[in-house]
Amino acid sequence: MSDSNRPGRPLAGVARPHKGFRRFRVLDFSKLLPGPYATKILADLGMDVTKVELPHFQDPALTLPPMIDGVGFVHWMVGGGKKRLVLDFRKPPGMKRLRGLVKRADVLLEGFRPGLMARLGLGYEELARINPRLVYCSLVGYPPDGPDGAKAGHDINFMAASGLLGLGTSEGRTAFPGTPVADLCGSVGAAIGVLAALLERETTGKGRRVTVSMAQALHSWLTMPLGHFAATGQAPAPAGEWWNGGHPFYRLYATKDGGFMAVGGLEKNFSLALLDCLGLGRLKSLVPDPTGENGRILSEELARAFLDATRDEWTARLRDKDVCVNAVLSLPESLESSRAVAPGSAPPRRRRAASRG
Repeated sequence: MSDSNRPGRPLAGVARPHKGFRRFRVLDFSKLLPGPYATKILADLGMDVTKVELPHFQDPALTLPPMIDGVGFVHWMVGGGKKRLVLDFRKPPGMKRLRGLVKRADVLLEGFRPGLMARLGLGYEELARINPRLVYCSLVGYPPDGPDGAKAGHDINFMAASGLLGLGTSEGRTAFPGTPVADLCGSVGAAIGVLAALLERETTGKGRRVTVSMAQALHSWLTMPLGHFAATGQAPAPAGEWWNGGHPFYRLYATKDGGFMAVGGLEKNFSLALLDCLGLGRLKSLVPDPTGENGRILSEELARAFLDATRDEWTARLRDKDVCVNAVLSLPESLESSRAVAPGSAPPRRRRAASRG
């Protein structure tokens, strides 16, 4: 399957590479998901990305099962459209070649713990002397100047540190998101930081260092809870606000077959229309103030109504209604619905990886 046709690729909104971006050369020293996702965004935009790896310390994503087309599934998703250079830059010939690449590069992105690149002789200050126009991006876990700056971690640790996991679900349960939210948030932040630095360089003629902490960047995605905390001094209670399950017309409702319908009809016209569709027109007088006792009554009545039919039956009934309601889909259903996989083709069959002892 071509890179442009695989699910989730290219990045939403980037239908094709942008003209002029091919002149930007990117050296990618990152591994696994966060850094490679960031440089995949840059590659999707049209930049010339080269992934640099030591012979004895190659990206684990290459062999991380399950396998697709001979490579690990994570690498298959984020490795396309890049060159790969295996180079032992710990030895003088390799370092000499690498420094030559740095002189011609526009961007270097690394995802190691603070200080490691400097110990390898590839820190920002040293490389900026070689190439003052270099944009040097470090994608790290925790803020480098904080108490956990040198601490090891992965996505789950960064989500925990950011407060995201502590917010819980609308029922108050701590939940494990179905995708690495902190990794991806930090990746997008790194790509934006690189683009901003390149734009700034057009004016100043100089590159700069860009440092993005995944734990810290995730705060920018906690707009609602952080804003609530700033306004009230209190953490939002589960299902206590309209945006976290506390509004009868902005929450999930179970169906007869165990499926769920997502209701997002906050505006009065959508709420009233949904009540009509559910045969609950008698409750319309409660819509102007769907809080307190009104909210309890509306939530209970909507929950009871949705249990009268299956998810697919509700989908069919509400398909042509202007009510802001849709079924909660599985991933395969979503791909089929959005035609993320080209018509007539199917997602690649997973290939079993050889067992590794």
